[in-house]
Amino acid sequence: MVTYVAVFALLLAYVALVAAYFALRTLSKLRRATRLLAQGTRSSGGRESLIEATTRHAEMTMSVAEGLESLRGYVDEVRAEALAAAGSDEHAGALRHMALVRYDAFPGMAGRMSFSLAVLDDRGTGVTLSALAGLSDTRIYAKGVAGGVGEHELTPEERQAVAAAIGKRRTGLLRKSA
Repeated sequence: MVTYVAVFALLLAYVALVAAYFALRTLSKLRRATRLLAQGTRSSGGRESLIEATTRHAEMTMSVAEGLESLRGYVDEVRAEALAAAGSDEHAGALRHMALVRYDAFPGMAGRMSFSLAVLDDRGTGVTLSALAGLSDTRIYAKGVAGGVGEHELTPEERQAVAAAIGKRRTGLLRKSA
């Protein structure tokens, strides 16, 4: 009987040793992950952790989304005024030709997180939106386009997006007439 108790105690000790090993291994992974999250980026305000940078970027994204929503309202108002003044086709001024070009804006960045978006109407008039994603921030630029030409100098990526949107416009017109 004593032998069975001793074997059982050894078996329990072995299970406890294995459990302790896995607990220490998990703790080590957790420490590594915590160390990674605690590492920060250098910004004008000093050092911030990845969690703080992510939170800041999420807040900036919400701010941009609100700005885009107000821009959409403004565009709708201008379009309604232009349609009322011209008495033309309701959909002629609709911003319905879009093209997106993704790229790496800075050396050392990967994943093509930067982009240029062209949104045009049937006349090639509209806007380009470009977002340049960096290590510590993302910058967003908007430029007007009239007749397929930028009101300000367009970057090569913005020109590519405008050309692609105009190409989609032409294919759409060809499909309508066929």
